[in-house]
Amino acid sequence: MQKVKRKKTGGINFVTAMLCICLVVVGILCYTRFQSIIQQRARLQAENSSLKAQSTALSEQLRQIRAQEEFGKDSHYIESVARAQLDMVYPGEVIFRVTNDKNK
Repeated sequence: MQKVKRKKTGGINFVTAMLCICLVVVGILCYTRFQSIIQQRARLQAENSSLKAQSTALSEQLRQIRAQEEFGKDSHYIESVARAQLDMVYPGEVIFRVTNDKNK
């Protein structure tokens, strides 16, 4: 029996083709994962800026509440509220009310 010599055609062999296909598939998977990470990052940055704005608003609201609390501890403020809204007076004081009744 004689051995038949095959002439090389210069094409790529099976192993090289499979390696190229595997590299393309891995490249596509890496690209899609990268795009997913970019989208998640953008979503998290938007959420972060929203939370920062909310935190700033709550800090301002807390500052206002603390200022009102301090103002409420002032004895002059308490006295003015008691006199104006509750019609309270010190013992011995007399209140004169002036009304514009034209019927009398």
